[in-house]
Amino acid sequence: MPIQVVNTRNVSATAFPPGIRVTSDMGFLFLSGITARPLDLEPDADFDYPEDLNEQTRMMLENIQQVLDEAGITWRDVIKITRFYTERGGNSVVQEFLGDWNPCTTTLGVERLPEAGAKIMYDVIAVAAAD
Repeated sequence: MPIQVVNTRNVSATAFPPGIRVTSDMGFLFLSGITARPLDLEPDADFDYPEDLNEQTRMMLENIQQVLDEAGITWRDVIKITRFYTERGGNSVVQEFLGDWNPCTTTLGVERLPEAGAKIMYDVIAVAAAD
């Protein structure tokens, strides 16, 4: 897949690249804000978020993994993540899923997320082969 990290800082590596260029006739996959809430729950169904941020992070990333799997792509195809946190952390769990891949990332600290008890939410953009 033609994905190229663009590093304008003239350094060999940064925590997150300032840019990623995608060249070819690729399609895109846009994921809605994903939390730890199971994807198969009805919208009005009750869900008690775990208190532990690492547990929420793992559940959220497993939800994202389900969507990526369904689309036939991997974390390496993720080019942009916008992270919303009410409490920072969970980075070691994220590394388990992303490995050495660092997509472009924006992190926002927020007072609260739309669902009571949610501490973390990711909005994701990935590239996928055009059908």
